[in-house]
Amino acid sequence: MRYGQNPAKLIAEVAQPEKITVAVVTYIPFLEGYYAESLDILKLCLGSIRENTDRPYDLLVFDNASCPEVRSYLVSVRDQGRIQYLVLSDKNVGKGGAWNIIFSAAPGQFVAYADSDVYFHPGWLPAQLALFDEFPNLGMVTGAPLRIPEEFSTSTIEWVAANPDACLERGVLLSWEDWWKHARSLG
Repeated sequence: MRYGQNPAKLIAEVAQPEKITVAVVTYIPFLEGYYAESLDILKLCLGSIRENTDRPYDLLVFDNASCPEVRSYLVSVRDQGRIQYLVLSDKNVGKGGAWNIIFSAAPGQFVAYADSDVYFHPGWLPAQLALFDEFPNLGMVTGAPLRIPEEFSTSTIEWVAANPDACLERGVLLSWEDWWKHARSLG
């Protein structure tokens, strides 16, 4: 039994989350074969976020049941204050399951998501956030060069039709070189 008053009730102010949560999911089950360099790649990913994000953010890392070496590294980075939210899943819930947890748990108004093999270049964030300022009803922006079939953009097409100031461009708007640079990196 406890006696007295909880000292936490005397805290006048609690830390607030940043407006932006950068979320990374990782799964490195072992450090050999296909995954031999994955821990170094994860370190490069997290370092590129730290070096190339020019706005305040909280970092959320979801570990999808990686090996002990990876989990130990992530705990040490969290203990250094470089990861604000660390989720260590004891089983691999898949990318979709990780997304469900990440997007439910991320406290920021904006969530910038990536896999743990993404390198963040300087200036990656402001251009994407500018789109939310321009289009307040926007739901998602991607930095990945994707050619999305029109049937997956029906809400956007309907919005353009209902807004006379909006302009819809159709066609191949992404150069082959930009698409190939991304696709080639996927292996």
